[in-house]
Amino acid sequence: MPDDKGVITISEYRDELTKCISELDINILNKVKDKLQGNYKYEEDGLWLRTSIDRVFIIGNGGSNAIAEHISTDLNKRCRIQTHTLSNNSLLTALTNDFSQEDALTQWLKMNDIKRRDYIVAISSSGKSPNIIRALEYVGEVGSHTLSIFGMDGVPILTSDRDDFVKIDSYNYGVVELTSEIALHAIVEELVVE
Repeated sequence: MPDDKGVITISEYRDELTKCISELDINILNKVKDKLQGNYKYEEDGLWLRTSIDRVFIIGNGGSNAIAEHISTDLNKRCRIQTHTLSNNSLLTALTNDFSQEDALTQWLKMNDIKRRDYIVAISSSGKSPNIIRALEYVGEVGSHTLSIFGMDGVPILTSDRDDFVKIDSYNYGVVELTSEIALHAIVEELVVE
């Protein structure tokens, strides 16, 4: 049980992480994998051709952005799925300066001309990050496919049949971040083409 400063023991941390991993909705993860799996098909001449989702964009703040970069690297290298994150610090600070922190991700998605056939993965441990919420509202207007992974007080922002949501039932940032990354790695492992 957390003390008055929110500190938990190592064994409590392990138990909460194990619980959150075991509660991951495998049906949602398989649905996302299936959407991304149609992304490339192998041709006899050795070429990989794009078939459904055009590009993947992964957004997050802080530790969630680090997860976004890691999963983006794996999707690009191991799965041959064109994936992007906003990991250019000079561009991020320029967008934040010109538009505000709350609108920087939305402006980045607009710069990349997000389309209906793109897939956006949003990671937010708190589920309350204004820049993530605004970006999701924007891609909802465009009609892109989305996966939102939120912990703590996070609730679905978009609810169409193109939108999927994973809720991680924890108020511990580390547990939410690790469970988010494990969920995304599980999808990557089924998409590997190397």
